[in-house]
Amino acid sequence: MRGLNIEMSASREKKQRQVSTANGPSDKQRREMEEAQKARSKTILYTVVGIVIAVLVIALLVWNSGIFEKNKVVATVGDQDYTVTELGFYFYPSYNYMSNLFGGTVDADTAASIRQQALDSLHQYAALYTAALKDGYTVDDNIQAQVDGSVEQIRNYAAQNGTTFSVYLRSSYGPYMTEKVLRECLTQQAVANAYYSDHADSLTYDKAQLESYYAEHKDDLDSFTYSAAFINGEAVSSTDADGNTVDPTDAEKATAMSVAKATAEDLAQQAEAGSDFDALAEEFAGRDDKSSFKAETTALGSALTSALNADCTAWLTDAARESGDITTIEVADSGYWVVKFVDRFLNEDSYGSADIRHILVLADVADGETTPTQEAMDAAKAEAQRILDEFAAGEQTPEAFGELAKQYSEDPGSKDSGGLYAGVTPTTSFFTGFLDWIFADGRQIGDTGLVENTQEGQSGWHVMYLQDHTVAWAATANSTLKSNDLSAWLEELQATYAMTTNDANAALVG
Repeated sequence: MRGLNIEMSASREKKQRQVSTANGPSDKQRREMEEAQKARSKTILYTVVGIVIAVLVIALLVWNSGIFEKNKVVATVGDQDYTVTELGFYFYPSYNYMSNLFGGTVDADTAASIRQQALDSLHQYAALYTAALKDGYTVDDNIQAQVDGSVEQIRNYAAQNGTTFSVYLRSSYGPYMTEKVLRECLTQQAVANAYYSDHADSLTYDKAQLESYYAEHKDDLDSFTYSAAFINGEAVSSTDADGNTVDPTDAEKATAMSVAKATAEDLAQQAEAGSDFDALAEEFAGRDDKSSFKAETTALGSALTSALNADCTAWLTDAARESGDITTIEVADSGYWVVKFVDRFLNEDSYGSADIRHILVLADVADGETTPTQEAMDAAKAEAQRILDEFAAGEQTPEAFGELAKQYSEDPGSKDSGGLYAGVTPTTSFFTGFLDWIFADGRQIGDTGLVENTQEGQSGWHVMYLQDHTVAWAATANSTLKSNDLSAWLEELQATYAMTTNDANAALVG
């Protein structure tokens, strides 16, 4: 019986276990499973948190590197996007200049103006660059040399300022500038400038066009000969008992102007009666240290207003004006002009621009010296004369002179072009002796000569040849017509390749 009971007990336990399993895990098993699940959940949570933190750290490092900001598109011209870094190329040089000028601060209005100028410059260069590429322009050796030269110059500036190239770039062109972007900006500028220059050179105007311009602007282009005296009419300030300055009263001002008017009219009447105007002008103007006179003077109509005033200009340029006419013209609260009209004419002898060829013969300079000896200068002059004699013995054409320049000239700026400098004006940045020879009275096309150069580093002699010249009025007409046409052309390009902006102001300092 005992054995039967044991077997029955074992059977019941087995059944109980089966029943228990069928009804789900036991309390103990559930507790064990819950603990295991919690452990797995913690592991997953820590893993996810770790990944999130890693992503945030990487994002922070990337943000601090400026990769998002520097690549932010702030302007689009045509179908080309431009980033904040590229806009900085145009913005920061002017911003830094103004900042230094005003002790490190730039007010909001000035900064906004600089930003707009930067956008305008970017638009202009981008439009020119896009049009140039469309017309087949490429980055040739000349443009590449320009870019390389500019980069090298900036490297030298950095070295001179005791800093690295990369630091100098960021301080000069903004915090995100790199050499790669700098080269891209410089290349765009060089291509745009070449395209602009080529188009400018293609604009030419014939005699009929120049004469038509003259007919519409003769008051500016004609030369006027006149004499004038200014009679001061300002009332004098006084000083009170305490030494304080007392401004003149309205009555005193009116009296002073009345006296000036009477003096001016007296001068005019005596001149009209036959007295010498210039002698009278000098005498009357000498009575007051604020009065002045201009002896007979010839000036372009465009310069009259700055020399006299608008009312005097209107009187002198009046088509009804005749030689010998004299008038008095009031300048409010200041005095009176007395003006005599002498002549009006179109000056066909005054040169406005010239095409010049030259050959530079440098004088030898001894080692350690900066200037040549007189013997060296004499030797250079003798060589220059020999070259001029060689030219005189030949065909005496611009082409012949050009070949001699290529052979003998020591001026790297013009040697390869046959010594040619085109469009030289009296204000071109050449040394005085060079310009004086070109624009000397009576200078004729085909004239030759020698000019001494005593500038350090350029000491020697120039062999000169005047290839062509344009009279002043025609040069002005040509220049103005070209300037107007270039402006219209640029406006058309910028309209064709329009610019849209995207938060450009917020992308820069200020």
